[in-house]
Amino acid sequence: MNFKKIKGNYIHKTAIINWKRLIIGKNNVIGPYVIIGTDAQHTNGKSFGNIKIGNNNIFREFSTVHLPTKIKKITYIGNNCHFMTLSHIAHDCHIENNVVFSNNVTLGGNTRVMKDSQLGFNVIVHQNQIIGTYSMLGMGTIVTKKFKVIPGQIYAGNPIKKIKKNIIGLKRKKISSKVIQKEIIRFKGLIKEHPLYE
Repeated sequence: MNFKKIKGNYIHKTAIINWKRLIIGKNNVIGPYVIIGTDAQHTNGKSFGNIKIGNNNIFREFSTVHLPTKIKKITYIGNNCHFMTLSHIAHDCHIENNVVFSNNVTLGGNTRVMKDSQLGFNVIVHQNQIIGTYSMLGMGTIVTKKFKVIPGQIYAGNPIKKIKKNIIGLKRKKISSKVIQKEIIRFKGLIKEHPLYE
């Protein structure tokens, strides 16, 4: 399949990577026509800083990761994430561990996705948003500017609505109500700290 091992990662020969602006771990798989490290799509902010990617992530065909701006100076992806075909991670985004993007998920700039979240096909997230831990977003969900995606819930719709608690997902991961409460507190703290969040 024309993959080469480069710096401990498996990189397809068609991938375009800005190695000068990338800090990357090990055992990542970067598939055909993935583009990492092109300029931020921002009308006023120039690219500034680096992209940091952890370990054991999968980037499927045509996924894109953009450079940050001075908002955060880093576009960050943690460990063990799976980005399916046509996933888009915009400037200054912060993706925590164990996150799954289905095909054609699009994040606006400066969005944070907390750990163990799942975003379904064609999900679109407004810039400056925060997606809560252990949340599941159904296919075609549009996350609007001011909606709060609280940890441990299932959401769907255009515009987004809360459907119910993510009971099956939490049970599979053996997540207790105490853990969820801690994550809700962390979520609220991130809202206060998150630049440009409204």
